[in-house]
Amino acid sequence: MKAAGGKDVAFRPSGPVPKIPGAGEVAKSWQRCSGSYQLDPSQGWTADVLSGAEFRHVSGRSAIFLRTAMPEMRQVFDLVQGLGLMVLLADPDAMILARCIDEAHLPVCRRLQLREGALWHEEVAGTNGIGTAVQDCCPVFLGEGEHWRFCFSLLASYAVPIFDAQGRVAGAINLAAFNGDTTRPVASLVLDTLLQAGRRIEEQLFRERHGSDRVLTLGVAKGCSAPLVAINNDGEVTGATYAARALTGWTDDMIDTHPNLLTGLETRGEISFQKAEENVIRSALVLSQGNASVTARSLGISRATLYRKMKAMGIR
Repeated sequence: MKAAGGKDVAFRPSGPVPKIPGAGEVAKSWQRCSGSYQLDPSQGWTADVLSGAEFRHVSGRSAIFLRTAMPEMRQVFDLVQGLGLMVLLADPDAMILARCIDEAHLPVCRRLQLREGALWHEEVAGTNGIGTAVQDCCPVFLGEGEHWRFCFSLLASYAVPIFDAQGRVAGAINLAAFNGDTTRPVASLVLDTLLQAGRRIEEQLFRERHGSDRVLTLGVAKGCSAPLVAINNDGEVTGATYAARALTGWTDDMIDTHPNLLTGLETRGEISFQKAEENVIRSALVLSQGNASVTARSLGISRATLYRKMKAMGIR
């Protein structure tokens, strides 16, 4: 910040300076809040909320995403009944699109503006589930005292980014409750439930866009995106998810050239399981530059199983 006379001055919050946590997504977010955003953690904050007309206009851009995600939101809400958690869905700008709540959540929702049209971007709200997940494109769990602002110290939040069919952030799905660390003992289980829901939404968006193509996986999903590719009858790639792009290095321009993933793919309507398996193994070997251990891990099989399959298929 600049003081009178043009001198640089350090940012000083009016309350006690929070200790930045150890390495991880929360630490990186806190560093942004302190250094880049210059947010005072002791200052109270309430989300801005779009008007009805503004919300209808902005949310219209996420109509397909919202339609696809709503059944998963309801299923997650049913699964976490009893934990005091509500389910929120946000767009790429951290604007809340929809929520699944019960009556017990209403006072907190009113107080924190956890409602449709509320803007929770990290740059203004500080570290929070929705804003930080879309900012970092990573899942995040925030327990007691891990939000940047003191006024959210008891807010527990689980959030997972969701990617569209082009590998871009479509938004985030969030579980939240004003109950501190009550859910921390089952945090890994809750976050994994949310991750699986996010990947299912991503896959539905991907399959809907590539309905006439075959969809193959390049390996086991390990994060918030599954490594899926869409190919036409000539074995040419027509689309790839966020994880598949990260694995292969493909960009939109590269995909537009229709790289051939599965050489020798049969062009008739049906393809044999053996031929498909062979092509997937060959492709995985190419992606791992011939490293058998990496290939086996990406396919979710043991190295011995991989060698046995390679021998039977005549792959060297």
